[in-house]
Amino acid sequence: MATKKQTVESGLGSWTDQAHLTRAYQPNTETPSTEPASRESYEVAHSLIDRIADTAQAYGMSQNEVIGHLLTWALDQIDAGHHALPARHQR
Repeated sequence: MATKKQTVESGLGSWTDQAHLTRAYQPNTETPSTEPASRESYEVAHSLIDRIADTAQAYGMSQNEVIGHLLTWALDQIDAGHHALPARHQR
């Protein structure tokens, strides 16, 4: 029987594979920060909150972890030019 960690890692393999396609892998050489993570609030639709909660439960992760992984992947897509946001000001 697979452990919870193995189950989560196998399920995450697909999005991590996609994320590595958008940027070259660079190992993190920075020393981990001892400062606590910043907490920000953003307005989102209740349907999106429900989807995040369902995904977190399905993968045995916290909602914060799911949001962190998905935002990192999405921002990597934008930075790599694979997706554009409908914005008035482009950088």
